[in-house]
Amino acid sequence: MHTQIQATQAQIPSMTRLSRFAPWIQRAVLSMATLVFTMIALRYIANPVQAAAETGAVLSSGLATATTRIGFGAFPLGMAIFTFTSLISSSSRVAGVRLVAIVLSTAILVRLLSAALDGAAAANPKLFVPEGVMLFLAILGLRLDGVSETGAAV
Repeated sequence: MHTQIQATQAQIPSMTRLSRFAPWIQRAVLSMATLVFTMIALRYIANPVQAAAETGAVLSSGLATATTRIGFGAFPLGMAIFTFTSLISSSSRVAGVRLVAIVLSTAILVRLLSAALDGAAAANPKLFVPEGVMLFLAILGLRLDGVSETGAAV
């Protein structure tokens, strides 16, 4: 038992050193998320008919266009604004990274479900990599931040 405690205490300084990188990893995640959400939002707000057509969807009414503009434009724009404000405010940085991790986890799970139910689209596998990398970085930034706050791994 005493040996386990010493081993755990020996790991804490190295983990604490790594925790210095948490804010930088979090800023990188928030920067990437802000950029991605903004790009999605602008594409669907500016021209929802063309953006939908690029995925094979056809918008055949004004209501369909407005719904797409709101669902695929306004919501990502709101996310971009939130991640940007989290990026520039150290007090809400962790909340922004948590939101990004939740959104990416949900997107990946729904993408997997869609592949199973609808068949894998050609673009689906290409999106797993960047989403997975961003999710990994978000979780890493949160874990390292937990180390810096408590002195022990979360």
